[in-house]
Amino acid sequence: MRNKKICLGLTAVATCALTAFASADVIMDQIGDMDGSAQVANISASQDFEDAYNAYDVIAIDDFTIDTAMNLSSASMVLGGWNGFAGSAGVDGYTVSIFSSTDAAGASIFGDVLAIAFGAGDLSADWMGGGELLTFDLGGVELAAGTYWIGITPANAYAANGQTGAYQSSIGDNGGYQANPAGAFGFITQPTGTNYAYRLDGTGVPAPGALALLGLAGLAGRRRRS
Repeated sequence: MRNKKICLGLTAVATCALTAFASADVIMDQIGDMDGSAQVANISASQDFEDAYNAYDVIAIDDFTIDTAMNLSSASMVLGGWNGFAGSAGVDGYTVSIFSSTDAAGASIFGDVLAIAFGAGDLSADWMGGGELLTFDLGGVELAAGTYWIGITPANAYAANGQTGAYQSSIGDNGGYQANPAGAFGFITQPTGTNYAYRLDGTGVPAPGALALLGLAGLAGRRRRS
């Protein structure tokens, strides 16, 4: 299942308000099992090039939907490369971006909704697929309900470490896009007809009514104990 939409109906608030936000939920998972069985061998370019090649800056993006506000806890990608790419050790940093639309990605490879830069990602020792599985701590930043696009760009010097990209995946609706704002690859945005190996986790943000119920439940508990 491509997206897990987090929905809290009115009848569910009283029963789940105390537990729904205790641990991270999977918002989007196109990485799948750690054996790499969902992985497709192809890689789509996603890279923040050095100054000499800025016109080639490109990002691979994929969509997700949340039905209620979420605190984003982490984002992950399966990183790969070619043309002399020697691995994540040679990458200078990463940016996790969230966009409001594909047009926004066509204007800049850095998200108009969210763009968080990292010096490095947490490298998984348990990943058995191709490439490297990296995870980035988003620190609980809040994202309102809606449909968005996520992309992760390695800041990687082509002259020193080749080209980087996101592995493709068999999980999803084949709605991925690439964006190259300067158009050096011959496009600004283009559908790629594939899915990207991204994962996004978060926890639901209690609605005001849920917070009120939590307060009443706590008050009732204190009264019963008194």
